[in-house]
Amino acid sequence: MIFWTGLILALVLAAMTTKKGLYETWTLFFNVAIAVYLGLTLGPVLKGLLGVEGRGGEVFVILGTAVICLTVLYLFSYVIFLSQFHVTFPKVLDTVGGALLGFLTGLLIWSFVAFLICVSPLSQYKLINKIGFNGTSIQSNTGYMKWWTGIIHGIVAADQKEQSITLTVDTLVENADKAALKKTVIEPNEPPPSVETVTTEKEITPADLGPPPELEFEDI
Repeated sequence: MIFWTGLILALVLAAMTTKKGLYETWTLFFNVAIAVYLGLTLGPVLKGLLGVEGRGGEVFVILGTAVICLTVLYLFSYVIFLSQFHVTFPKVLDTVGGALLGFLTGLLIWSFVAFLICVSPLSQYKLINKIGFNGTSIQSNTGYMKWWTGIIHGIVAADQKEQSITLTVDTLVENADKAALKKTVIEPNEPPPSVETVTTEKEITPADLGPPPELEFEDI
């Protein structure tokens, strides 16, 4: 279900970007890919610097970092490139290329959103998990996201072994799946059954009364 939902959303975005053309759609795709990469790499670092705790806070930091980076990058691209230059391509290439890049951009955006929902505390709810926001169901989405961000990481990262984007994504998904498995529904404790106490009367014997009192002669 997650895969088909992303496919439909990508097709919708592809239809919207057909009229935008190859030049503008390429700019959008590039900025989205960079923003997703920066969100995945800088998010965990900023979480530690800001002292944010919990998986919910980590998801919020990653999403906020990606949104801020996308906004800044797109504004920069618009001011420097889109508003200053207009690159024309043949109509067929412009239409088909814009639709293709729009489709790829839609898949990348949806993969990032599905990943964030999966690693957030929302995935612990049965309904959200049943829909498909878990590590198994979003493997194709995370694989697609890791492929594009991995290309960027291979270009900008000095040491790919120590700071692998794939390791970051897999660790977050694995931790989310473990947290979902550990969560159990705790039933309210039932009150212990009442124990009826039966009191039995003990028959009094002469031995229980003790020795008879001694009377002195003056008391008679």
